[in-house]
Amino acid sequence: NERKVFKYACEERPAVTAMRVDNHSHIILAEIGEMVAAAKKHKIDRYSITEHVSQFKQMREFVDFGSVHRQGRIFESLREYRSEFSKVPESALSGMKLRMGLEVDFSPRYETRVGEFVNQERWDVVLCSVHELADKTEVEGTRQRSTDRTEAERLWHEYFRLQQMALESDFVPFSVLTHPTRMAKGIDRLPDDLDDLLLNLAKTAKRREKALELNGNDLGYAPELVRKVASACAMAGCSVSLGSDSHLPHEVFRNMKEAGALVGEYGLQFV
Repeated sequence: NERKVFKYACEERPAVTAMRVDNHSHIILAEIGEMVAAAKKHKIDRYSITEHVSQFKQMREFVDFGSVHRQGRIFESLREYRSEFSKVPESALSGMKLRMGLEVDFSPRYETRVGEFVNQERWDVVLCSVHELADKTEVEGTRQRSTDRTEAERLWHEYFRLQQMALESDFVPFSVLTHPTRMAKGIDRLPDDLDDLLLNLAKTAKRREKALELNGNDLGYAPELVRKVASACAMAGCSVSLGSDSHLPHEVFRNMKEAGALVGEYGLQFV
């Protein structure tokens, strides 16, 4: 009966979000003006540029990231990055809110150094992500692909352990943990306890007043996993964030209608 009541309650909610948002995008492969123009084309109300912290020269020099983009712009400084936003006149926004942010990698081995760098500035939005495991193995790379169930389970559990640590950390004032199932890009097998891992992650996010991301990139190749994220957030009462994870203009607002539909279906709060 409880399941029926929950089902009917969800059906009464709208299928899409009232506000069109995209909280996750990058400008290392495209000009900021091109990305903003694409956002306007999609009639987005709130658009966030959130560059990778690893795309800054100082970070590349002092932090041995296990996962970085092999191509794309490297910013000399935070000041240079901030100046990008001044290239967008108010007339180009036409009422759209443009937010300046960062996507910040979490790893215990460089947590303090990255935090010191990021906290020099005040940001409109800060995203946190786990792109590498403790041994510097890339989460999205093919090096850790495994058909062995035991090894796959170990890697997934390590990934979620680090995501839990990220949520518990105050190294930067982030509000969103991005792409919580991105490990699926590197491993074919899913852990048997994935639903429990996601629910525990969502419970921690709720307690820490963070949101989990419904990621547009992930919706493209593993929509069933993003649905699991939405379901876990619904059960835990955790908010979600909607982000295309775009690097090129044609990717802006990627699969955000589908993400919005999940928000409506599960009755989620979004940031």
